[in-house]
Amino acid sequence: MPRALSEEFDVLFVALDPTAGELAREILAGAGIPSMLSGPDFDIAELGPAAHATVRRADLYVPRGARSAARAVMVEAWGELDVAAKEPR
Repeated sequence: MPRALSEEFDVLFVALDPTAGELAREILAGAGIPSMLSGPDFDIAELGPAAHATVRRADLYVPRGARSAARAVMVEAWGELDVAAKEPR
């Protein structure tokens, strides 16, 4: 992770599929918590659009200091076990 990103953001979830990542972002936005997805970038031309969406698993970041509140929102939405399975180890 670039230095500036690691100084300003905390990882909430790792390696989310695109659908789960966008759903989590919407849930957090509804609670007033900004977030962003960032992960390895692959050229769509190399893989094709369908494979690109499957292979590109992004991490979900929240502003530093907002991780606890974001986690609580996601536990309420998805449950403790589902949230724990998506967190960094």
